Amino acid sequence: MPLVSVIVVNHSSGRYISRCLSSVLDSDYSKIELTVVDNGSTDGSIELVEKLYGKDTRVKIIRNKTNLGPAVGRNIGASLAKGKYLVFLDDDTEVESQWLTEAIKTMDSDSTIGGAQCKLLLMGKRDQFDYAGDYLSRYGFLVQRVDFGTTDEGQLDRVAEIFSAKSAGMIVQRHAFEDIKGFDEDYFIYMEETDLCWRIWLNGYKVVFLPTSVVYHDFGRALKLSSKRTKFLAKYHGTKNYITTLLKNLECRNLLKILPIHVSLWVGILLWHVIGGRLSEANHIKRGILYNLIGLRHVWAKREAIQSSRKVPDRQIMPRIMKSKPLTYFYRKLTYSGSGWRA
Repeated sequence: MPLVSVIVVNHSSGRYISRCLSSVLDSDYSKIELTVVDNGSTDGSIELVEKLYGKDTRVKIIRNKTNLGPAVGRNIGASLAKGKYLVFLDDDTEVESQWLTEAIKTMDSDSTIGGAQCKLLLMGKRDQFDYAGDYLSRYGFLVQRVDFGTTDEGQLDRVAEIFSAKSAGMIVQRHAFEDIKGFDEDYFIYMEETDLCWRIWLNGYKVVFLPTSVVYHDFGRALKLSSKRTKFLAKYHGTKNYITTLLKNLECRNLLKILPIHVSLWVGILLWHVIGGRLSEANHIKRGILYNLIGLRHVWAKREAIQSSRKVPDRQIMPRIMKSKPLTYFYRKLTYSGSGWRA
């Protein structure tokens, strides 16, 4: 049983954080160290953590004065980690008792696994999927393996290769994480996990789905679709980081093939918001597109570093990480009532 470093970034999570931490500490995998990185919480949640867990020798607590974003917070936690594996959890999750035992056995038996996705089920409807990994489409957008809210009937109960994972429940080999220098801190939020997993693939490892590692996620609490702040984060950082991720990680041939279509679709989404009278949100998307144009030199420098050090060409990776979907699939994702994009 190798040591596992669990990292939870907290930002004003209220009572949810204690449920998360207690479930981790009570799990049947004993070789755990737990680091809580607080990003400037103002609701008393970090004081609650200190009161409940401050004397537990397995727990480290780091307090940042401001909200530095999930990517920076996770990197800070990882820099203190001693475990063979890093596990990233959101502060609104709860783990099953056996969530690590079989998962770590699987990863320990195959050194080519650089990252893994836990089975994310909904906190309030524990027989329904939140997320089970995704793939990359020819349009540069992500394709989920299973739709949100799908009933878990055991249809995904086997280890399978995926393109990327979500940090609400994500396991990474520490050596692989350090090789690629962790999360890109320019992302702040959204797509930072996708970018990390893509670079894991480029470095010669693979990313898999681990069905035995079950984590429950209170997705609805985190989403807050009606919040102006959430709309800004999703539409500015979502647009910005999607384009940045393609710019950094695609080989030239695929970049020329995918990026023009991808940016054109973002322009279409922008116009759709304008027509619908959502001018503020359209402006967030416009700013996300312009970020990559204005800051192209900065993004391109990152691209050159990644492409010069990559160990695997696209022709070996793409057949394993790409899935074909028609444009109607993405339109449905964009326009269904719970997406937050038409609200």
